Amino acid sequence: MVKKKSKKCNCPVMLYGSRTNENNWVVKTVVNEHMNHNPTPSKSNHISMYRVKKITDVLLKNMENDHDSGTPVAQIFNNLAGRRNGVENIGFSKKDIHNVLNKRMRLRLRDGDAAAMINYSDKMTKDNQNFFHLHRLDKGGKLQDVMWVDARSRAAYQYFGDVVCFHSTYLTNKYELPFSNFVGVNHHGQTILLGCALLSHENAETFVWLFRAWLSCMGGKAPAAIMTDQDAAMRKAIRIVMPMPHTRHRWCMWHIIQKFSRKLGSLTDYPQIKVALQNVIYNSLSPEEFEEGWAEASKKYKLEVCVDDTNKDTKQSSKWLQVLYKQRDMWIPAYVKHIFWAGMQTTQRVESINSFFEGYLKKNTRLYQFAPRYCKAMESRANDERAADVNCSRFTRPLVGEFAYERKCQKVYTDAKFVEVQVQCTRVCYVTPVSKKDISDIEVEHTVSDRVWIWSKFLKKEISLGGPKRTYVVLFNKETLFGKCDCKYFECHGIVCRHIIKVLDMENVVTVPASYTMDRWRKDIQRKQTLVKVAYHDPEKTEEINRYDKIMNAVEPAALLGSQNEQKLDIMLEMVRAAMLRMDVSDVVTTEVADNEGGAASVLNRRGSDGPPTPGSVNKPPNSSGEESPCQSPPILAKDPVPRGGVKAHRPREKRFIPPGENTKPAKKQVRKNKKGVAEDDPPEQPATNPPVPFKQPMDLVAMNPDYTGHQGIKYGNAQNNFHPGWPNQF
Repeated sequence: MVKKKSKKCNCPVMLYGSRTNENNWVVKTVVNEHMNHNPTPSKSNHISMYRVKKITDVLLKNMENDHDSGTPVAQIFNNLAGRRNGVENIGFSKKDIHNVLNKRMRLRLRDGDAAAMINYSDKMTKDNQNFFHLHRLDKGGKLQDVMWVDARSRAAYQYFGDVVCFHSTYLTNKYELPFSNFVGVNHHGQTILLGCALLSHENAETFVWLFRAWLSCMGGKAPAAIMTDQDAAMRKAIRIVMPMPHTRHRWCMWHIIQKFSRKLGSLTDYPQIKVALQNVIYNSLSPEEFEEGWAEASKKYKLEVCVDDTNKDTKQSSKWLQVLYKQRDMWIPAYVKHIFWAGMQTTQRVESINSFFEGYLKKNTRLYQFAPRYCKAMESRANDERAADVNCSRFTRPLVGEFAYERKCQKVYTDAKFVEVQVQCTRVCYVTPVSKKDISDIEVEHTVSDRVWIWSKFLKKEISLGGPKRTYVVLFNKETLFGKCDCKYFECHGIVCRHIIKVLDMENVVTVPASYTMDRWRKDIQRKQTLVKVAYHDPEKTEEINRYDKIMNAVEPAALLGSQNEQKLDIMLEMVRAAMLRMDVSDVVTTEVADNEGGAASVLNRRGSDGPPTPGSVNKPPNSSGEESPCQSPPILAKDPVPRGGVKAHRPREKRFIPPGENTKPAKKQVRKNKKGVAEDDPPEQPATNPPVPFKQPMDLVAMNPDYTGHQGIKYGNAQNNFHPGWPNQF
């Protein structure tokens, strides 16, 4: 039996015509009596070709937005049925929506997933030249690495690019490319994104390419401080691209503390050892104090490396601690708290960004979906910043004391930072003066005592220990009215500590010096990124959809007024009918004028500007001089990266935070085997399919970094230029 059904029913209905010598159609035969079926106009709603025509471009774009936001097709269909008062008023089915959406996705991916992503980024760059994107290909033409920075992030970097946190995590996509991002802190203490990348490998060569491209995007300005995990490849790349003393590199302390239980958990006195080491790490005010405390704890719990030690676990734990101690200037607060870190001690802000993106990016996200969903996520982030700016201008938090510094910060600081100031002001009551000593005619040394404050994991806040206290020395200058404290809280966080506030109160300082207020936390400064949008418009929207959106924004208020009573409804409907009649008349007049225009030249001009080109011809856009633009070099067509197919990541999470010198085992050589399990040699490298593209003009990337010589298959998003594939690779 034939399972496939047929639409043929031997109906004789037909229309036959022919064309005369005068190019006129003449109907010859007509048969309009149906047999074997009874067609009616209502049955056309069940024919696929007629149903799909009812899905307009505007309706399709709304469906795509809902579908990209994670709404199922069934829910989209039910929502549309609710707006049209029933399923019978829709005119198409759920299957039609599913087919149309899949067809649009296939059209986007006709050149590949990677090419679709690059094309979308090119459209964003064409709309806004400050949207930066850069990618490079491997020898086979497959997409290897890609990075992008939106215009708002580039503007925000000018104000908040002094402290940056970089992290590479496995927010997996279909090809399991690590999602890396640069993160900063704005004037509200909120986490802001300063750049993103999808990397093929997490090695030094890849990180060098990424850091150089990112610095070039930011005008060659390196951050004053950068925080990463313990990856040795990151540290090597930072030393090459952002060497000291221009950039201070620091490790995330949270990742190191989390490894205590795995590395030291086998020791007998592990709970006491952990408490002792944490007290030394967090409570040391100077490097000398830390070294003394570490030596004392190591001697007390016998943590020194002993060659004759028979306990293997103790020996490995001692070696791990010794490696950390040698790298103490990379993570111990006493060595880095004199540098401004904007309140960051860990890469927790990057983890919060990753959790934020989980609402937009999923494990099966395609490459072409990254850029539009990234823009949606950044628009939500920018809206949170605008809301915080509005709240700071509308509301004022009352004072908790009568300190001059608090009154000053109430006027100029954002609400989030003013709360931190008030926390220090409330703790002044626990600060007790101990002694006062005149160093010179203008300098005074104050010694004060304070409680020890620790972070409680259960209460999620800092609490004070009732018993022990420690002393702090504040050096105060009578001329400049500026004080320096041993705790270095102001230097690290940008907020004056409670010890200096106490000294200012004791010295009867009424006018707070300007050096105590940082422009970074002020709310009365107009910053450029507030005037920059993440995406001016969706580049996939056609002109028809943009015009429809403008009409709907203008008509919606009138529709709300017209729905209040019957009289207003009649007025609204009368205006709509008059507008429709006027547009119909305008279309008729335009058609008549076009038909009456004579001359072949005018017809060719209309075809060249608006109409479709003649077969075999190409419409070239005119340049600034009115002449045809010269032929441009063909763009590099990026192939999709090869999915790993469930293979474990090259740097999994349990091995991602190994400090340098710990893992000394050589890497095993990968052997390629055929289907029979016999090892075979690596296949010969295939030459790149793309022809060499001549270099046309100098690029900003080279201007900002003279040592940057390019890489095979790199494409610069702003200048739209390509590198020659034969250039040397110096990464």
